[in-house]
Amino acid sequence: MPTSKSEYIVTASQSYISRSANILVAPNLHSKGKSVIQKNVTVHGEFGAPIHIGRYVYIDEDVEIVPSVIPRSSDPLMAISNTDRSATGMLLPPTENETAIPVIIGSHTKIGNNCTIQSISIGSCVRIGSNCRISPRSKIHDCCIIENDTVIPPDMVIPPFSRVRGNPARIVGTLPECSGGEFVEDCVQKYTGFVRDLGE
Repeated sequence: MPTSKSEYIVTASQSYISRSANILVAPNLHSKGKSVIQKNVTVHGEFGAPIHIGRYVYIDEDVEIVPSVIPRSSDPLMAISNTDRSATGMLLPPTENETAIPVIIGSHTKIGNNCTIQSISIGSCVRIGSNCRISPRSKIHDCCIIENDTVIPPDMVIPPFSRVRGNPARIVGTLPECSGGEFVEDCVQKYTGFVRDLGE
């Protein structure tokens, strides 16, 4: 829980960013407001791609957000090179023959602690548990739950209202259509509670 407002930078859109978060090339981070980025979060804006965060998003401690990198060329040898880069597990900025893809995180979404996010898109009303790896070029649609310790492989697409777990990830159930409204209310309450605890 927060202990002091001084531990956070408060943006004009009323987002709270921990002073110990590492926002690399901050102009590439675009937040619609009323979101919380906790300590030791790293946002890799230095890859050159914008990272868009919706409203009422909560990003817990030790999360790393990394744009996916793809070859500029359709040359199949370039594609192989990019696959090899991913296999190393190293989070390197794109070379002159590569480009980074923007990251979009929808509103009313929560990301648990110690996650690595390399997805091109995470929808609104998504819950990502702790210790998850969301691999490059994957996509999570709206109203999904990604359980703790899940590893979503590269290029996997998660349809709306899915419950996902495992390594590698698999869909283990579906959520009721009312889940979206519950997730919205939960995120708004979490944000207002966070601000209240800071004494705002």
